[in-house]
Amino acid sequence: MIALPIFREGAAPSAVAPGDASLPGPSGPAPSWHLIPGDPPLVFVVEGAQIYEISEEMRARLERGDEGAGTELRAAAALARRSLRLDEVPATGAPNAVTLNVAQACNLACGYCYADEGKFGGDARLMSEEVAFRTIDRLIDEASSPRVTVGFMGGEPFLHRRLVHRSVEHARRRAATRGIAVAFSITTNGTLIEPADVELLRDNAFSVSVSIDGAASVNDVQRPRRGGEGGSSERALQRITPLLRDPGAARVVARSTVTRLDLGVAERVRSLTERGFLEVGVSPARTSRDPGLALRGDDWPVLLRELIRAAEEDLARLRAGRGPRHLQLSNLGIALKEIHAGACKALPCGSALNYVSVNAKGAYYTCHRTIDDDRFALGDAGTGPSAAARRRFIEERLVDRQEPCRSCWARYLCGGGCHAEVVDHGRAGCDYIRGWLSYCIRTYDNVLSSLPSALGRAEDGAHDQQDHPA
Repeated sequence: MIALPIFREGAAPSAVAPGDASLPGPSGPAPSWHLIPGDPPLVFVVEGAQIYEISEEMRARLERGDEGAGTELRAAAALARRSLRLDEVPATGAPNAVTLNVAQACNLACGYCYADEGKFGGDARLMSEEVAFRTIDRLIDEASSPRVTVGFMGGEPFLHRRLVHRSVEHARRRAATRGIAVAFSITTNGTLIEPADVELLRDNAFSVSVSIDGAASVNDVQRPRRGGEGGSSERALQRITPLLRDPGAARVVARSTVTRLDLGVAERVRSLTERGFLEVGVSPARTSRDPGLALRGDDWPVLLRELIRAAEEDLARLRAGRGPRHLQLSNLGIALKEIHAGACKALPCGSALNYVSVNAKGAYYTCHRTIDDDRFALGDAGTGPSAAARRRFIEERLVDRQEPCRSCWARYLCGGGCHAEVVDHGRAGCDYIRGWLSYCIRTYDNVLSSLPSALGRAEDGAHDQQDHPA
C-alpha cells in the first residue's frame, strides 16, 4: 500500500506518492502542480503524477502564488522521481493485441454509432477465414511479448459467429506451437448470443464487453433493432443472463453510452447491476450520427455531477458491505487503480503502439474506431502494420505536443483524449475530465486506508476501456 506523504517545507517527502516519473517541462506555460479541492490539503505534482498531502500553511502559500513555495515543492518532488521520458516516442515493437472486425454489419441501428452500424461509411461485409487466420498468425509469429490478445469487433461480431469460434481454435493452436499465451476479448450487443457462444466465452476466459445503455426506457430509444423491430434491451438481457449467472473464466462488463437524452448515470448502473452485471462503465457520446444525441457545452457539468453521484452511491454500497466487494462503476475503479499504480502517460491508449485493428478485407488501422479511414491506415493485408507508420502516428500525438493539452495539469492522467474523436470533433469536455480526475484523486486519499477493497478490481480490457478516463 502506498502512503500519501506529508510534505514539509525545506524537506524531501517522507515517501513516494503514486507515480514517480520525470519529464522536462514543455516550452511555454505549463502548470507544475495543482491543488486538489477539499481537506486535508492535497497537491498533485504534474511532472510525475505524484500526490502529496501538505500543510495548511503550504496550501496557503501555493494559493497566493508564492514562488518560493512552488520551488520547494518541485525540488522535493524531484528527489522522489525516477527517469521516464514522456517527451520521447515509445519503442514500437510488434503489436501484442489486434481486433478483428469480423462483421462490418449490425442488427441494431444505434443513433450515436461511430461505426455506422459497422459499415464505416461503406458496404456491409464479412471477414474471410483466410484474412482472420493470417492476421492471427502474424500477431503470434511476430509477438514481442509472451502474451497476445485477439479481440472481435463489428458491427456485431456474432453475425459471423462461425468465424469467431474458428478463430479462437486457430489462435489457441498457433499460440501453443510458439509457446505464447493468448487472451480473447469481444464487444457485442448481446442480442445474438447462443448457448454455444456462452460456452466459448466461459471456456476461453473472454473479456466480454456488452454494449447496453441501462433500463429499457433508455436503451430501447438509443439502441433500436434495425428495420423498426422495436428495442433491444430485453433480448440482450435474455441472451446474456446465462453468462452473467455462470461466467466461468469470462469477465463480463456492461458498457453504457450516455447521450444528452438522459444524463443520469447512477440509474443506469443500478438497473444493469440489478440484472446481474458486476461492472458497468459509462462513456459520453462525444460524437454521433444523430447530432441530437451528442453532448453539448451545457451538458458536461451535468454529466460530471451525475457521474460523481453514481460514484458516491457505489462507494456507499461498498462501505455498507452490500453486494460485490469491489467497485461496480468501472470508471471509478479504473481511475483509482491507475492513480494507485502511479499512471503517468503520454498517450491516452495503446492505439498504434501495442494495439492495432483489422478491417474485413485485412487492412490495418490504428484502432477499432478508425476502420476504413485512410488518415489512420497502417498497412494492408500483405505487408501488415508498418512500424514507420505506427511511429509517425504516435510521434504526432504525444500529449506534450498537443494544444491545449501541453498546458493542462491533468495531461499525464488523461493522455490527450481519443485520437479518432479529437481529429474529427476536437477535445470536447476537458473541464469534465479535469473535474472527474480531481474528484478521483480526492477519493483515492479517502479510500486508501479506509476502503482498500476499492483499489482491488476493475482491470482494463484489451481495448474497450480506453474510453473510460472519465
